Amino acid sequence: MISLQPQTGNLHPQYDAKSVERAGSALSTMSDIVIPYGPQLAIAGRIGVLHARSLGRIGRPLQGLRLSQVSQAGKTKTLETVRRRIMKTTILASGEANPFQVLYINLEVRITAKILFVQLLRMLGDPHAEQGNIEEVKRRTDILMRERGVELLMVDEVQHLARESRDKVDVTDELKRFLDMGICPVVFAGNEDSKPFFERNQQLASRLGAPLELTPVDAHDGGQLSNFKRFCGDLDDELMTTGVMNEQSGFLDSEMLNALLFASGGHIGRVFRIVESAVEHAALRQASRVEPYDVSYAIDNFAIPGGYVSRNPMRGSRG
Repeated sequence: MISLQPQTGNLHPQYDAKSVERAGSALSTMSDIVIPYGPQLAIAGRIGVLHARSLGRIGRPLQGLRLSQVSQAGKTKTLETVRRRIMKTTILASGEANPFQVLYINLEVRITAKILFVQLLRMLGDPHAEQGNIEEVKRRTDILMRERGVELLMVDEVQHLARESRDKVDVTDELKRFLDMGICPVVFAGNEDSKPFFERNQQLASRLGAPLELTPVDAHDGGQLSNFKRFCGDLDDELMTTGVMNEQSGFLDSEMLNALLFASGGHIGRVFRIVESAVEHAALRQASRVEPYDVSYAIDNFAIPGGYVSRNPMRGSRG
């Protein structure tokens, strides 16, 4: 059994100004880390195809895509990465940036059609976003999306549309209208609770093609395990090369690797969140690396309370 005693830094987190500053800086740097990962690259590729096929077809019916995955599986990070990639490609090709090219919006729990349009108008820079009735804000949204050159809309948290109500039906109809009217293609994303939304809206689902997949690692699939191991190794490298940590943390050591796989349920996004919690603990201890001690702490105090896993595999047998 791996030792859970710290080898560097202090035994407990310190909350003096230096330690707090180091932890804040480490987490800020870590938030910008993007690790290429096979399933995420596949999602990026399919969204890229959707974007490319839609160019020149504005005004005609368009297709969309959908993604349903458990909370913190890496869905949002993937969409944000795709957004940046599309915009960066355009800048390299034309030398010009369009901040409105790809819009990303999180649906609110109490979403209505007017709230949807007001959110979009704010993102599009309308100084009077909240003014006007539903028909007026809808008209201005349609006009501004064309004038601003919006080429793709990513709508996250669509599980909020799963409950049957007049408001939710109205929002769904308006999002579907973006496809029907050829305003722009739409990527619908949500957690596992979004599946009933797609099942109930068969006409919409038929326009979204085969679902995007960000499935957890199958521990019995050698190829998937190899990808998982590569991701963890790359993350370890990035923590050191970006200065988040001063030394390699050893995520490829069998105990650490197995713990991350078990505690995350094989979801890459959850691995990142567990390591993020461990980084904060290690940085506050003024440790030179993330140690098993920190990962175990993150599992006890983040992964288990978060419902990722029911017990800590680093504290005994899994049997």
